[in-house]
Amino acid sequence: MVEMNKRAVEEYVAEMYSLKSLYSNYFNQPLTSNDCYCKTAHTLLIAKSFSGYNKIYILSDDLDDATQNLNALKGINVVNIPSKGNIAYWEQLMHQADFKMIGVYERFYNTKIRPREKIGEIIYAKANQQEEIYNLFYDSGFFSVYTDYLPSHEELQQLIEQENVILNVTDKQIEGAFIFSIQGQKCYFQAWIDNSNSRLKLLFDAYNIMVAKNLGYAYFWVNSENKKVKSIHQLLGAKPDGLKDYTFIKQ
Repeated sequence: MVEMNKRAVEEYVAEMYSLKSLYSNYFNQPLTSNDCYCKTAHTLLIAKSFSGYNKIYILSDDLDDATQNLNALKGINVVNIPSKGNIAYWEQLMHQADFKMIGVYERFYNTKIRPREKIGEIIYAKANQQEEIYNLFYDSGFFSVYTDYLPSHEELQQLIEQENVILNVTDKQIEGAFIFSIQGQKCYFQAWIDNSNSRLKLLFDAYNIMVAKNLGYAYFWVNSENKKVKSIHQLLGAKPDGLKDYTFIKQ
């Protein structure tokens, strides 16, 4: 891996697309000077560094060459494969490169946006609560930095300033938090945790916020194994759109 030359990598990406790569999990993710890459005649790998691991994007038209490049990686590396179809060819590559699957997430959408039961007032997070909210997510044991969306301190602070974090508070104790973002008419549910006895409050609050803002679409990801959460969303009108995200890791 060498340091990012943005123009060179963009040219490599265009070249790989023109070759109709068999393997590609790169969908125009923004490139930065902190990224690294390596290239052969058949394979381009892009590595984005996160806290304690690298996220790897692959473009390749050759199984063996891609395997060789993946085997040369050091440290903890994670590959996400979003797909609506069969990923047998990806599974073959991941197996040969000694990557293990650690999670499958399904994307859901909901267009049945209507007022929900109000369980107390909607409480927006404040700047001085950032650390407590951060710890609520990271110390819960429910989430993985490799498969789940967990904001950094800086991201969380910005989300709070944008009023994209709502809370469930009991006796001045934060028991739940819900993070979302809004793009046009769409609301993206990003992270949800609640240890209170009224665990649907924040989800209902999110839908009530959508109604107030006249938003027509909700999108979110759910762990395929979390049948309870999937059933809750489906009871509220949500449906899977067929897209799944497969996460593989090599340590």
